[in-house]
Amino acid sequence: MRSRMMLFVMLAGMAFGAVAAVAPLKLDEVRAQQKEIRAGVMAGTGRYKDMPEPDKQTLLKEQDKLLSIIGDKQDPSQLSQDERIETFNILEAIEASINKAEDERVTCERYQKTGTNRKVVVCRTQRQIREARDRARRQMEGSMPIDI
Repeated sequence: MRSRMMLFVMLAGMAFGAVAAVAPLKLDEVRAQQKEIRAGVMAGTGRYKDMPEPDKQTLLKEQDKLLSIIGDKQDPSQLSQDERIETFNILEAIEASINKAEDERVTCERYQKTGTNRKVVVCRTQRQIREARDRARRQMEGSMPIDI
């Protein structure tokens, strides 16, 4: 959890062009953590023993995607901004899968603001995304007044 928070602060700081006020996260630590998780999933021990097989396969695919993005890089600054965001999203998906907390998974997306060339990064939980989608659907159906 501590390494995830450090990664979030580091990635968020880099995404917004700020300097993070924590020690830089080493991608070697991420690789080691993922190796440990993979070993537990493959062995079906500990917190992974009751994980359904489809969830295990999804988790392993996410890990493969993560490891291909970070490659042999040592530092998050060697990743592009889009790669840092994707890395964060994958780590969140892995953690949500392990902790069975999909609604609490944070997903970040990079948008180009209308009328400008500037891009912004927006991070929301899956619950917030689902609620916004449901609210928009209800507004379109006319069952909810449009907020102005």
